[in-house]
Amino acid sequence: MVFNHPYRGNPDLLERPIVAFFASREVSPRQRLRALQWLDGIIRTCDVVAGGFHSPLEREILDRLLAARHPVIWGHARALYRRYAPQVEQALDEGRIFIFAARDTSRAGAWTAQVRNTIISSMADRTVFVINRTAGRSSSLDVSCDLERMSGHATVIE
Repeated sequence: MVFNHPYRGNPDLLERPIVAFFASREVSPRQRLRALQWLDGIIRTCDVVAGGFHSPLEREILDRLLAARHPVIWGHARALYRRYAPQVEQALDEGRIFIFAARDTSRAGAWTAQVRNTIISSMADRTVFVINRTAGRSSSLDVSCDLERMSGHATVIE
């Protein structure tokens, strides 16, 4: 696969089965528990987990994936960092992570996050969403989730 974005890490991960993971900023305790149960299962597979890992649950998932030494694709909505946390640097050294920048800009916004999520969805074989859909609340993930559901590639943890 040709990849036209700035990146660090192992591009061979793009050739493996990929599951994208997206979560709302706020999720219920039940949704968090179900997402962690999903994670326990995915860690037993060879699937690469991709995401922006920006929301609190997404960051927790990333930390657990790194601790389990599971392969990860991490998309930034901004430029790549100069340095990463030690566990990320170790994953880079071991070829277990691929990190890319959707846009080479210093600040991320809602539009660049949407671009990043679209890139991640397009590279994934399937997508898992954890969206808090309480009454009257909308999520920036709603449109992506609905499109992925129509294609039959989405799972929603409710």
